[in-house]
Amino acid sequence: MYASFKGKIDEKLNDKIIIEVNNIGYEIYLPESEIATLDKGEEVKIYTYLHVREDDMKLFGFLSRETLEFFRKLISVSGVGPKVALGIISNISSSDMCIAIATENIAALKAVPGIGPKMAQKIVFELKDKVLKEQIIDVKNKVTKTVAINENVREAMTALQVLGYTEKQIKEVISKIEINDDSVENIIRKVLKEMRNM
Repeated sequence: MYASFKGKIDEKLNDKIIIEVNNIGYEIYLPESEIATLDKGEEVKIYTYLHVREDDMKLFGFLSRETLEFFRKLISVSGVGPKVALGIISNISSSDMCIAIATENIAALKAVPGIGPKMAQKIVFELKDKVLKEQIIDVKNKVTKTVAINENVREAMTALQVLGYTEKQIKEVISKIEINDDSVENIIRKVLKEMRNM
């Protein structure tokens, strides 16, 4: 319903902002880490998700489409609501989260405030399984002339898809970077670094 908003920040609160668009103020919940980077009066574009319940409607927003897509993945996990997902995104970087999913690093998620061992396991395993089940990653379609597909590359691709990057984006970057016997973590870091420079 609401894909994005572009306007000036009228107010900054602890967990949300008021953005003014055409003289209408919209209340949008953002990760605290993103709110901290914004200034009152600044014009921004916020990518949004409308969460609807029987007795309430809330807008959740993000500064990038990739973070929004990652948020959607998080709230698809049973027991993870929008507020919990915002907390995760506020306390762990996308790259670290990506690595945690790829390597099934439960400890990384347990370090996030409010996330216990069981919830951490759900997030890592349900997201990873969902990506594989939906066949978002098709290893045969990702073979390039410069990279031999091995288990580490496959795991890195899976994690990058979870973060919301498209198949085309990943294939383009993988074909540009040098990957030998790199670990999953190093592959992900190389890909994300290249994407930031694009």
